[in-house]
Amino acid sequence: ALPRAVRILDERTVGPSLGSDSIQEGITAGLIGTGMVVAFMAIYYQISGLIAICALALNLLYLIAAMAYFGATLTLPGIAGIVLTVGMAVDANVLIFERIREELRHGRSIHESVRLGYDRAFRTIFDAHSTTLISALFLFQFGTGPIKGFAVTLSIGLLANLFTAVLFTRMIYDYWLGRGKVERISI
Repeated sequence: ALPRAVRILDERTVGPSLGSDSIQEGITAGLIGTGMVVAFMAIYYQISGLIAICALALNLLYLIAAMAYFGATLTLPGIAGIVLTVGMAVDANVLIFERIREELRHGRSIHESVRLGYDRAFRTIFDAHSTTLISALFLFQFGTGPIKGFAVTLSIGLLANLFTAVLFTRMIYDYWLGRGKVERISI
């Protein structure tokens, strides 16, 4: 209960065609933003950026598959959750790559730099994802329809991202480094 009476200042009704247009524009904006992020990762991190892009694609695939499984409808708040998930996925990979670079600058071998880079970045990634997931759970618990949609999309995306950014990319590096002597890493 609020200590004061609630006054309605503005009320708007959106027709189905305007809502559909908003969703289409949201999807377009999300695709353009994702495309720009993908281009940046590929140019700046080269081969490692391509690995991160594969992880991002897998993350989005898991997210959309889970939404389809639960019969979720894509709404504007859901699109916002997907965009935030993409941002956190890229952030996780950037943290890992920069840690690996830092270890390489300290003169460590490629194998050791990758291992230490992942190990040292994990705590930061896990903390960021955990706090955001806790916030999403509170939004789901206390929010209404659109807010719950955002929270569900964000939660699924965060859990998928923990798998793809930390485990999937590391499996690729472990496979690549285990195949033979690697003298240079593109990062």
